[in-house]
Amino acid sequence: MPALPPAPPLGGGSPVGSRGTAMTGGVRERVLGCPVDVVDMGAAVEALLDFVAQPRNPPALVVTLNPEMVMHAQRDPEFAALLEHAALLVPDGVGVVKALRRRGHPVQQRVTGIDLIRAYAPHAARLGHRIALCGAAPGVAARAAEELRAETPGLQVVASDSGDPGPAVAERLRAARPDVVCAAYGHGAQERFLAEHLPTIGAAAGIGVGGALDVLAGRVRRAPGVIQAAGFEWAWRLAREPRRLRRQAVLPLYWWRERREVAGSR
Repeated sequence: MPALPPAPPLGGGSPVGSRGTAMTGGVRERVLGCPVDVVDMGAAVEALLDFVAQPRNPPALVVTLNPEMVMHAQRDPEFAALLEHAALLVPDGVGVVKALRRRGHPVQQRVTGIDLIRAYAPHAARLGHRIALCGAAPGVAARAAEELRAETPGLQVVASDSGDPGPAVAERLRAARPDVVCAAYGHGAQERFLAEHLPTIGAAAGIGVGGALDVLAGRVRRAPGVIQAAGFEWAWRLAREPRRLRRQAVLPLYWWRERREVAGSR
């Protein structure tokens, strides 16, 4: 992966309420030292459209940020640097959304990976953007591609690849000439894959979408709307997928550190 400048110190390295300017021109906050952009779904889609209309060097990395990723960044400086240099970090996890509300953004809502894909798709179809899907279990990306095409007539999903993240997948995607790559390898792996291989692929932007392809493919069911609105989709997922317990074990520590950070700023 191309060398990146070191990220700022995490875990209290930036005071609560310290703000920067995001690459999108909006506000960029910090939660436990980790950057996150204050955007709603409309602003996130507009940013994605801009990334394709005006390609950057390096290509735009879009991160769907949740508390597990914030905690991962605290113990992994390389991952922290990837987040620091992302073009857009949307608040996916409810813990990140609530942290932003406590930092002066009371109407902040979730911008999840799957909702971002679905909100972007009609614009992509209208503008002729080419989308590639990669990751997840064998056959999932192909099924997700079929569902996206069915949901959005005219959408060009030009590749679906379930291979392991690496040069071989990047070469196959490059042949499809996508504008946007949606990678579903799990947090950490998907961001590293995109940061390393987007220049080879030639895409203008890449989004780490986690489990979004599983939902699109019908392999995983989302929580009912009332549970999502209440902020308990994580508990729904855990009840249906007990294997998630290990990764979600960091949530109590995140909860404690984030509230301590807020309390210390008062």
